[in-house]
Amino acid sequence: MSGTQSLERAFLLLRVIAAAGQQGASLEELRAVLRCSQATVYRLLQYLRRQGFVRGAQQRGCYVLGYELFALGAQAGNASALRERARPVLLRLAQRFGDTFFLLVVDGHQVLCLDMLAGELPVQSYSGAVGGRIPMGVGQASQVLLAWLGRTARNEILAHNAATLRLDYGLDVQHIIASLPSVRRLGYASGLVDKRLPGYTGLAVPILASDGQPLGALSCALARPRMTDTRRQALAQAMQDEARRLVIALGEQGA
Repeated sequence: MSGTQSLERAFLLLRVIAAAGQQGASLEELRAVLRCSQATVYRLLQYLRRQGFVRGAQQRGCYVLGYELFALGAQAGNASALRERARPVLLRLAQRFGDTFFLLVVDGHQVLCLDMLAGELPVQSYSGAVGGRIPMGVGQASQVLLAWLGRTARNEILAHNAATLRLDYGLDVQHIIASLPSVRRLGYASGLVDKRLPGYTGLAVPILASDGQPLGALSCALARPRMTDTRRQALAQAMQDEARRLVIALGEQGA
């Protein structure tokens, strides 16, 4: 087995273990996904375990993610201090409105949830939790990030995700593209209705660097009946103000 193949299998193994959650993944489950011998899977597990990336679950014979991944993730998620600086922003917004607020960034063809603060009312969201990923094109954060990306990058991302958007979410790429000029004009996105979470809506604003490129997005999620015109305007104004303060704080830290 080549070094590249071992690396690919190790990454796949970590993703499968992550998807298994707290109960963990068994050796047999991992072998079935990796489609290799039990001895090979065991060697990969032991190497990852020595590095702290995997540990034993409470259920004997199963594995969960190790704490080293948490340590690395905390550093990766706080690049340019964005996550650290955004935490009080999310807290202020959640306390003021009672909704759930998110910090999201572009990660390849996906949007990654760097942080979130739950509001008073339970809500469903695409990302689900910190570390959750969403195909670019789904949800208001995707919409607002796409609106401020360059045309070449935007078109490449949407072309790559087109089949997933159509089949899994009922979203048409041309419809998404047609919505973006309005998003830029308003300065926020309200998302497009899809077949996954039709009962929920939200609002997102971009966090823009001095050159106009999006550093990320602030987003909120709430049940559709709660999104009145008055609430939408209040959310948009408050979130835009917070995004501007966040960029100033990031600039002061980097000075």
